[in-house]
Amino acid sequence: MKGDTLTQKQEMYCQARMRGLSQRKAYREVYENARRMKDATVDSRACTLEAKPQVNRRLAELRRAAAAAATKTRAEVIAGMSEAFDRSLENLVYKTDFGAIDKGAISGVSQLGKTLVDLLPDDADDGASEFERDFALLISDPFVPMHRAVCAGVGGDFWTYGGRASGKSSCISLEIVRGIMRHPDRSALIMVKTGKDIREGVYEQMLWAIRMLGVEDEFECTVSPIRIRRRSTGQVITFRGGDNTAKTKALKAPAGTYYAYLWIEETDQFAGMAELRRVYQSVTRGAPSGSPFFRFHSFNPPRTRDSWANRKIEELKAAGTPVYKANYTDMPPGWLPEQTIEDAEALKAADPEAYAHEYLGEPVGFGNEVFPRADVREVTEDERGKISMTLYGVDWGFSSDPFCWVKVGYAPKTRTLYVLDSISGVGLTNPESAELVKARMAKPVDGGEPEPFADVFCDSAEPKSVEDFKQLGIRARGVKKTAALSVRSGVRWLQNRSAIVIDPRAALAASEFPAYGYALTPDGEPTGLLPDKDNHAIDAVRYAVATLIADRRFV
Repeated sequence: MKGDTLTQKQEMYCQARMRGLSQRKAYREVYENARRMKDATVDSRACTLEAKPQVNRRLAELRRAAAAAATKTRAEVIAGMSEAFDRSLENLVYKTDFGAIDKGAISGVSQLGKTLVDLLPDDADDGASEFERDFALLISDPFVPMHRAVCAGVGGDFWTYGGRASGKSSCISLEIVRGIMRHPDRSALIMVKTGKDIREGVYEQMLWAIRMLGVEDEFECTVSPIRIRRRSTGQVITFRGGDNTAKTKALKAPAGTYYAYLWIEETDQFAGMAELRRVYQSVTRGAPSGSPFFRFHSFNPPRTRDSWANRKIEELKAAGTPVYKANYTDMPPGWLPEQTIEDAEALKAADPEAYAHEYLGEPVGFGNEVFPRADVREVTEDERGKISMTLYGVDWGFSSDPFCWVKVGYAPKTRTLYVLDSISGVGLTNPESAELVKARMAKPVDGGEPEPFADVFCDSAEPKSVEDFKQLGIRARGVKKTAALSVRSGVRWLQNRSAIVIDPRAALAASEFPAYGYALTPDGEPTGLLPDKDNHAIDAVRYAVATLIADRRFV
């Protein structure tokens, strides 16, 4: 095999490694030009070299040969040490008729025996030991069949879905790290629909899995670019946004590896199976013939039963194909924070439909409406009396997009959100919009109390506009766009209100909320993707209630 596949220098490198040299020293000994390179460069090239299948096989072959050549077993070494020790006790005298024992020789034999015990392979060792962890302590029951299927090594598509805190992402991330540790020719690609969601989502999830499996020292994790690389083999975990899946054609795994693992997180946000197939084709390009592939899909089911992702699950179930569903009640005791369980139970008591969707992962609606509970009508005096919180939000206009300020009321006891008033307009300068807002907050037209010094929560993407409002006498506060305050999280919070009542005087909100729908696939099926258009009042409302979204008391 080696004559057919290894170059002379590759063979010399393998022999140098078997003499006990480190990767760096072996590479510099064989490749003269490496003697002038930086250590980091040499280490990288050595890792890439050892990741080549022919080199990896040759090193394993040499290690097995070295193990077979060891004629002394552990038992024999220990027996020899014991015999030497016993004889030394019998003859350990300073002066006898037989002469003195050479204590230096006895010490040398003992030290040699200890060294051999440390270095020789275990008895009946037929190769390098494989990485293993007890997954029974790491994954919940609904995902055990999937784990067994992955362990069988035949590859395939794995569809996981369910509510919040159901362990989907945890299980998949653990499977990927385990696979990379056990198979040095496999790399992984992880994709979410929106690239900006990678850092606080799947990247952090993979770091968690690496920590849970106790292999932090094996991996180099960077955020610029966002990538995880196994130091010893050069395998990578690559992260990509699916904003334009046509660009995935340029993806290429490091030399000696292929993208065996593909994880598509929040699958429902993609534009149907046609878009996923483009990703599949890009990932499988260039892989060795006959190589297994493991394609994981995970998502929280969209509210509508008509979503293509929900329909896909039903099709798989009808065909008898295994799918894997879980919710927070499937998690073993102690796995989830008590606060998560309390939040779920509180929502269950307050709004069973929202609970079924958010925590049990059940589709509860039809069509592609995002806010089926939105109702445009006048707010009654009785309802106004129940409002205990008044909040304000701003979405900045840009070019043809309108500026929008909203006044929102919230009744925690009934979990009802009221959009009471709004100002909107295209082409407004910051001073012009600020004057309109100041006048409306000082003299409300909806009959509410004046609040000229209340906080106004704004889109933080335009810090200059926030500062302009401050200079013009408005207590503007930018809303930081964390994962907890993302568009998706904010919309889910709004969806889980018992009702959204929009007063007709909030004209832009009255037109946007009822009409806002999920993006459609080319075949006209709803996705889980929220379109970034015709949602300016909706965004302003999200900013207004940002403090409520971040507060667990208002689930």
